[in-house]
Amino acid sequence: MKMPKTMPVGLKYWTADEIAECLSVGRDLYVRLYEIRSEAKNPTPVWTQYPEDRLGLEFDDKTHHFWDQLTEAEQAIISEAFANN
Repeated sequence: MKMPKTMPVGLKYWTADEIAECLSVGRDLYVRLYEIRSEAKNPTPVWTQYPEDRLGLEFDDKTHHFWDQLTEAEQAIISEAFANN
């Protein structure tokens, strides 16, 4: 069994929907990321008075919460898109 690809450090504060909207990940992964966002029990607030309030790592739509749930191919697509961003 192959080990999952290491999550790019720069994605630490990104949410599933931010990855879907800001990186070229393709239609299938775009949909999958929005499913992850919709299933989050404690998602990042869409609007806050202070933008830094969105940076909390306790929100379970942040990349480090779902990275290991992605397939190796999905991880590779995101990693490549992030590197090319």
